[in-house]
Amino acid sequence: MNRIYGILAFALPAGLYGAGRTAAVCLFFAVLYAVARADKRTMKIPDKLVWTALGIGLFSIPLFPEIGLPERMLGMCSASLLLLGIALCVPGAFGGGDIKLMAACGLFLGWRYSLLALGIAVFAGAAYGIRLLAAGKADRKTQIAFGPFLCIGMAAAVLWGEQILSVLW
Repeated sequence: MNRIYGILAFALPAGLYGAGRTAAVCLFFAVLYAVARADKRTMKIPDKLVWTALGIGLFSIPLFPEIGLPERMLGMCSASLLLLGIALCVPGAFGGGDIKLMAACGLFLGWRYSLLALGIAVFAGAAYGIRLLAAGKADRKTQIAFGPFLCIGMAAAVLWGEQILSVLW
């Protein structure tokens, strides 16, 4: 199953973007895949993956000029500051890796897609948590890795962000 996800991570962007853009999106998806696996296994997002995501965001600036620098800077702040605020109010709600990941990926996504990705992640994570509760595999105190859901949200925002936002707005 992991190979299928890997193939999809590289095949889907090829139909949407040119060569340079496809390379940036594929690198971004590769980092998201690595983050999801690491966080699921260890409940930690390695800083080297966060720095790699930030580097891909910098690399993408000339490739996606329609996402201006102000939008990218807001992308670094919008979702990550929301997560930070929640983490400060509810200790243990989110880890530092989740917050740093959203900031780094916000440079790639811009503010609209960052907030969309966070929204998708919250719904996906909640659905997973409800499923675990209903199956008796978790209780309300059980912690789950949120990084994989952030990665799902970010991938969905990259692939279908405009379509989703056009339906919502």
